[in-house]
Amino acid sequence: MKRIVILIIFTMLFIGCGKFHAQSSDNRKPELSSVFLQSWRDGSAKEQIVSFVEDVTIEGFSNFVPKEQRRAFFDMDGTLLCEKPNYIEVGLAEHRLLEKAKNDPALADKPIYKAILGGDSDYLYKNVKAVIAEAFAGETLSFYIDYCRNFLKTQKHHRFNRSYASLFYLPMLELIKYLQANGFIVYVVSTSQQEFIRSISEDQIGIQPQHIIGTMVGFTLANLKEDAPPIFIRDRSYFDPYNADDNKVVRIRERALLPAMFAFGNSMGDYAMLDATSDSKLPSLVCILDHDDAEREYEYHKKTLLKEAQSRGWLVVSMKKDFHRVFADE
Repeated sequence: MKRIVILIIFTMLFIGCGKFHAQSSDNRKPELSSVFLQSWRDGSAKEQIVSFVEDVTIEGFSNFVPKEQRRAFFDMDGTLLCEKPNYIEVGLAEHRLLEKAKNDPALADKPIYKAILGGDSDYLYKNVKAVIAEAFAGETLSFYIDYCRNFLKTQKHHRFNRSYASLFYLPMLELIKYLQANGFIVYVVSTSQQEFIRSISEDQIGIQPQHIIGTMVGFTLANLKEDAPPIFIRDRSYFDPYNADDNKVVRIRERALLPAMFAFGNSMGDYAMLDATSDSKLPSLVCILDHDDAEREYEYHKKTLLKEAQSRGWLVVSMKKDFHRVFADE
């Protein structure tokens, strides 16, 4: 009799467990991934991302994390946006400097303008921080933002013959929307200027300006007109810390945004941010974008980072294998 009772209890427990798992499975939201990740090819990379997101966002799952703790961090250049053959922000600065030099011939003897007019790319590369700061020094912040937007929409990439604004990777933009739809707050953490990214963050990336963390070129408040409110004027300095390498994590911590759960980068300049996410006390996923598609974009590999990813179990996303489309107008 005891054996029969034990068998009945065991059977009931087994059925109960089966129901629990079935209910948990039914709670999954496959429609979100199919709606938002249409430019991703089916495969292990997409599966790992979707599985992670579902595990941390479905109540009842062991790795469930409340919304207020779901934070994701993306690098920009080379992760969200094409960075070859030159960073777009650098192209913007050079475009403005050339414009200024043509409008004011007296500038031609100054080293930066002389390099711009003479096409001295070595000098410009070695002095890139000064180049970026000089390009819009003395301009109002509103002028700079409008100039950025116009440049990105009207100027074209020489190889792809499409506007710079269209060079954001469609699968990455879809991933951001997918995370947001699952309750994540998404941040862009970049060495590019904070205001440069903010000028197009809502329209092009779908991220609010307050969620952009970038390098900050100095500015001051000035009264240009009597009886008018002061406005921001850019100068040639930089606020500390310069938002590169380890300082990315410093800036993230300043905003009390640690621990992180999700991070996506493509170079060793992102390593500290990726490392901080990997060491999080929360469930986490770290992703690396490998540029291995010479036909649709460029082929170049960050070998040191890829080696780290392999040793640490980070997810390497292949542009060639995992992206069904690269650009929206492809």
